[in-house]
Amino acid sequence: MSISSSIPVLQGDRGTELRSAGEELVLRRPDAELRIPLAAIARVRAERRDLAVELTAPAGAEPTAYRVTDVSAAAASVFADAVNAALPERTAGEETVDGATLVVTRSLVFDEEEETDEDEDETEVKAGLPSLRGPAYAGCVAVAILAVAVGLLDKNWGRGIATLLLGEAGVGVTYVTLMGLLGEWRAWYLPRYGITVEGRQVFRGGDTTNAFTATDGMTRYIGGSNKGRPVQIAYHPRNPRNAIVRTDWREHAFGLTVFLVVAVVAGFLDYGTYLLALPAFSG
Repeated sequence: MSISSSIPVLQGDRGTELRSAGEELVLRRPDAELRIPLAAIARVRAERRDLAVELTAPAGAEPTAYRVTDVSAAAASVFADAVNAALPERTAGEETVDGATLVVTRSLVFDEEEETDEDEDETEVKAGLPSLRGPAYAGCVAVAILAVAVGLLDKNWGRGIATLLLGEAGVGVTYVTLMGLLGEWRAWYLPRYGITVEGRQVFRGGDTTNAFTATDGMTRYIGGSNKGRPVQIAYHPRNPRNAIVRTDWREHAFGLTVFLVVAVVAGFLDYGTYLLALPAFSG
């Protein structure tokens, strides 16, 4: 007996999805898709916001069970009732098969051995931003030299220490501001002038990440938690390791606003350092 199309689709934790498909259930996880025939199911139990699909097992054997957690309690109850009503009838004395042997599993994880012999880290996409660490370190050194000069010329080491603290804070906030604004620029530039492809969430290194295949045929990975939802990944045509996960305009607007506010703070700190150090050189 097939299940009615009105049966709900259960969306669980960490991108897990359970739905009916005719004479079977399809359990989709970020790492694999399992097709469970109704003949392999002993019963389905709804336990508040959790649902368990318990498979058949020979007498004395521990049955296999698949769980979907953090679902709608109402949907779980409807799902369990519909599936249990659709299970095939079993006659008394009928030999019970191990339902786990009837489940078909398809892996959704890329076979890394078939990708390349390249080092694993080479498939991780990088930020693709110019490095500002060198200028930041140079700025910290310059502020330290300025603070010593202020202390010596003004003969006031309190002013020199204040210059050091305010100046180093200004360098740090300026660095964060520039990196943030460059990141927002990439989020605008790559979707418009790069290549956009569909990404897939996979398990890798014990955690979930997004995988995509560029025009060079290499599969690369980029972080991001999207709870199993499909994502679009934009990358630079000449440098696929420069990639981003696309987000909507609201996130860009919020991020840009935050970094513009931080830029104002950085401006005040830098200008304050200038005003604090100026008297030592004007006398």
